[in-house]
Amino acid sequence: MSEKKLFVRKATGLVREIGPLTAILIVLCNTVGLGWQKRAFQWTAPAIVPENTYFLGLPPIVMSFILVGVVVLLTVWTFAILGAAMPRSGGGYVYISRIISPPVGFLATWVEFFSIAVSYGQIGVAVFEAILIYTRISGLSAGALATTEVLFLGGVVLVVAFAVVASFGVRLTGALLNVIFWIPAGLTLVIYAVMITASPQSVTAGVQALSGISPDFVVQKALGAGMATSFKGGYWDAVNITNLGAYWAYIGFAASTFVAGEIKEASKTLPRTLFTANFFIIILYISMTLLAFRAASSVGLVHTPQGDFSFFSAYAFLSYPNQLGSLGINLPQAWSPNMAGFAAIGGGMSWLTLLIPMFAALWVMNDIPPFILTSSRILFAMAFDRVLPESLANVNERLHSPVNAVIATMLVAFIGVFSESDILVKYLPGNIITAYISSGGAVVATDIWDTIFFLFSALAGAMFIFRKKTRAIYEASAYKPKIAGFPAIAVIGILATIANIWLIYADFQASATWMEAWYLTVILFVVGGLLYWFYHMRGSRKGVDYSTIYAQIPPE
Repeated sequence: MSEKKLFVRKATGLVREIGPLTAILIVLCNTVGLGWQKRAFQWTAPAIVPENTYFLGLPPIVMSFILVGVVVLLTVWTFAILGAAMPRSGGGYVYISRIISPPVGFLATWVEFFSIAVSYGQIGVAVFEAILIYTRISGLSAGALATTEVLFLGGVVLVVAFAVVASFGVRLTGALLNVIFWIPAGLTLVIYAVMITASPQSVTAGVQALSGISPDFVVQKALGAGMATSFKGGYWDAVNITNLGAYWAYIGFAASTFVAGEIKEASKTLPRTLFTANFFIIILYISMTLLAFRAASSVGLVHTPQGDFSFFSAYAFLSYPNQLGSLGINLPQAWSPNMAGFAAIGGGMSWLTLLIPMFAALWVMNDIPPFILTSSRILFAMAFDRVLPESLANVNERLHSPVNAVIATMLVAFIGVFSESDILVKYLPGNIITAYISSGGAVVATDIWDTIFFLFSALAGAMFIFRKKTRAIYEASAYKPKIAGFPAIAVIGILATIANIWLIYADFQASATWMEAWYLTVILFVVGGLLYWFYHMRGSRKGVDYSTIYAQIPPE
């Protein structure tokens, strides 16, 4: 009877069915997708600075991918060590609640759940954005479908469809993930080749063939719309802004730790799979964005009293918010692979543009299975500790899946569908709700929530070996790297904590104009605090010994 007073049951009911390859794909697919394709241009737009002021010739978004990538690697190393020592579903929730404190673990992971679940809905919409954009570049007619309503309904359908798949467990979800990963991965090599061989002539010819206008025309229109004076800060101020988009693009870098309870030999598998996936991600983001910048900045260069601007800056500026149509520019909104499409058309390889919609849509779509797996396991882990409704910890005995947690995640994901489609912006313009639920605002909010979670996860790593109650867990781990003879987790944990403090400070500076995201963060904390208090008090009245629960890691 005493055991039942600790956890919901003696075993989680989850089964370790995830192999090393799928563990890598969960991180890759959870991370790579919309971020490097759309956000690179979207977050360049609000911080246009003269291109001749770029430090080392690197646009702010590329610098952000480098700087934030360092933070990611430090945090990944912390997660690798913590995950090897505590390979349980829920990831950072287990680490923070056991090392720092239960309420801190709950609140930090509560906002992280919303970060992942809302992003899941955003990705559902973005799949249709990619399809509509690249069918235009391919010369196919999809204009009638390019509406806010289609994006919204398409996002809803995808969110529901993938929730159904996830309900059948990690085996089926993993199989689907393999299918929708390898196709765009292969096409990536083709896109690289096109981007590398892109020339000013091919890009110019492609833009003209598609729109009937030249890149120079686009730049002049952007200058006329106030591009040169739109941002008052300098290069590093712009980097603070682009950090928001870059960090959003990295969300998911620790995804496999949330499903650690379903990974085979997780204590050994997690470290190497986390590092393998994240090194690939960082290299991909930096190289592909640099290639897109190289192609776009090679045309339309104009010298102004404020500095130099090219098609790269102009295309971003006129795309977000979308002013292209109103200025007579028949181009889709700027995404990085557009540059491959322009170069392919201009280089006489128009047939290649038929593959780009598949490349873009599948790279976005393969985000979805890991998103719903990771976010649903957060709810599962909290419910297993009895600080959320116990029904969320129910596991279908045949499917080995927490179906209720998957359904709850799906419902929260609809917030992301509303925000990314901007349907509320269209039908409720100027309404206070649209300030919170819109595409730009949602990115800022999820960044804040993500940074808070990883800050406390890094702090948990720094404290791991210094807490008496968790020192024994560390000593029993299969992965205990050292730096100069000292446990690496303490050193890396401190460095990762400092790096995440810098990032959240940069987020605060850059997001000052999106204060609604901070207000929403406070609201989430208040709601989460009330939920934690309610279920903690309810469990205590029933005889649940929370002090014992949080003194040990959950059972297998």
